[in-house]
Amino acid sequence: MLKNEKHSTLRTAVQWSDYSIDPRYFVLLFLLSFVLGGQIYLNFYQKWDAIIAAIATTSSLELLIVRIFHGKWKFPLSAVITGFGISLLISSYLLWPFILTAFLAITIKFLVRYKGGHIFNPNNVAVVLVLFFLPQFVVSTPKQWTNGFEVMAVILSLGILACFIAQRLDTVISFLSGFVLFAFVRHLFFGAPLLAALGPLMGAALQLFMFFMITDPKTTPTTRKARIAFGLCVAAVDAIFRINRFANPQFYALFLVTLIGIPLYRMIVSKRMQTLSAN
Repeated sequence: MLKNEKHSTLRTAVQWSDYSIDPRYFVLLFLLSFVLGGQIYLNFYQKWDAIIAAIATTSSLELLIVRIFHGKWKFPLSAVITGFGISLLISSYLLWPFILTAFLAITIKFLVRYKGGHIFNPNNVAVVLVLFFLPQFVVSTPKQWTNGFEVMAVILSLGILACFIAQRLDTVISFLSGFVLFAFVRHLFFGAPLLAALGPLMGAALQLFMFFMITDPKTTPTTRKARIAFGLCVAAVDAIFRINRFANPQFYALFLVTLIGIPLYRMIVSKRMQTLSAN
């Protein structure tokens, strides 16, 4: 829960100290459950060496960067989460793509920043880059999740809990509403079969995207109205990509909306804060 929601929303970016309970621990539990379930029950394509390589790269790199530029050692909790996310979101028959994706995620997180925080969700931007530039080596593998009831129940339960703690359920609901709306648009005006248009909602891949990727407190707006608009915009751009038969449309949709929307939002909030300070 946010310690002081009114104070926290008047910021360009969220700080973890704003929360009385750090939501990252619940996100970590959320992702860890999938890693264990995938390795033990679902026989994921990614094996333990890929998971360890991703987490080791993100954690060691963030430890080093924080030590060099901030002069302190700090447990890289966010980097561990990023490493887990990478190991779940991509698949490759080689090990180096996991290392490269992890390296890109942390490097861009610290290099591409604007008004108080990084712009991109680290997992999202890194996954988009490797999927776009290295399709011969890296793929996203939603089918490995299956659509089993047990898997979906775990995702929904842990996802709702994590998003509730992070105060980001509004983003999930707005994206979900937008996805359903645009699914009907795709069906009525573009000839997509209705069940096929709505079908991704029943898949674990899109559920993970909703609960884990678009709800990152650091790279979503700090006000509720802006978060609702953010979720709807991601759903709209996702629909455009689906109409044009792009693979992995949700990843590219979030990337573009974040690239354009987050700097614009932070600039507006920053000007508002300057005006209030002047008054």
